[in-house]
Amino acid sequence: MKFYIKNSLLILISVLFLVSASFNLFLIQQLREYYLFINAVSLDPLNFQRYPNYEEASLEQNLQETNKTRVVIFGDSRSQAWRNPKLNNFEFINRGISGETSTQAFLRFDYHVSYLKPQVIVVQVGGNDLRMLPLPPKERKDIVENCKANIRKIAEKSQDLGSTVILTTIFPLGKRDLPLKDRFRWPNLSDIDKDIEDVNSYIRSLESKDVIIFDAYAVLEENGKTKTAYTKDLLHINSAGYEAINRELVEVLQKI
Repeated sequence: MKFYIKNSLLILISVLFLVSASFNLFLIQQLREYYLFINAVSLDPLNFQRYPNYEEASLEQNLQETNKTRVVIFGDSRSQAWRNPKLNNFEFINRGISGETSTQAFLRFDYHVSYLKPQVIVVQVGGNDLRMLPLPPKERKDIVENCKANIRKIAEKSQDLGSTVILTTIFPLGKRDLPLKDRFRWPNLSDIDKDIEDVNSYIRSLESKDVIIFDAYAVLEENGKTKTAYTKDLLHINSAGYEAINRELVEVLQKI
């Protein structure tokens, strides 16, 4: 009996040791990823190097040789992954950057967009602001209000260029079956759903002569989240999702 108990304890200790070691390795990996991310942000906080100067200069020369309507798709990873709509007489330039907040987008606008002198600017920002929302109420409120202000200022900058701005509502959240490493960062998705609706209501209120509201949320949403057929992960949509919003976007662009 004593031998059995001793063996059982040894097995239990071994299992606990393996679990502890695995968890520590996981934490080390996460710390390394955050360390690299923080250093990358410190070196280039506004992602200026995402689109090198020489590339932009070359692109500018090409733009001067075309009579097509220039459309810049601007914002975060959802903008970066946005496939160009199939539309004649339009030239699409992508200026999306993955992981970027609305503050970063606003601050880099002049560097990455202004000199292109686009006739149309499509804006999709805010998703990365709202993913920071598992915070105390005051901080959450500040994040939401700051996001609204940045979207308004980006629209104003676009109008100052003489461009028509198409503000897209923030996409709904998608898959809720998060991997273990993300569950600690997303404790209450229903709160984020509410704040997405709050910011989207504000975006819709900005509609004016030169500000067109493109309700991407309405195109993608079903029962408060992204339709399964359009979902890639919690924050992003798949190619079918982009095809769906492009069908609607083409109609908007053709009316400008």
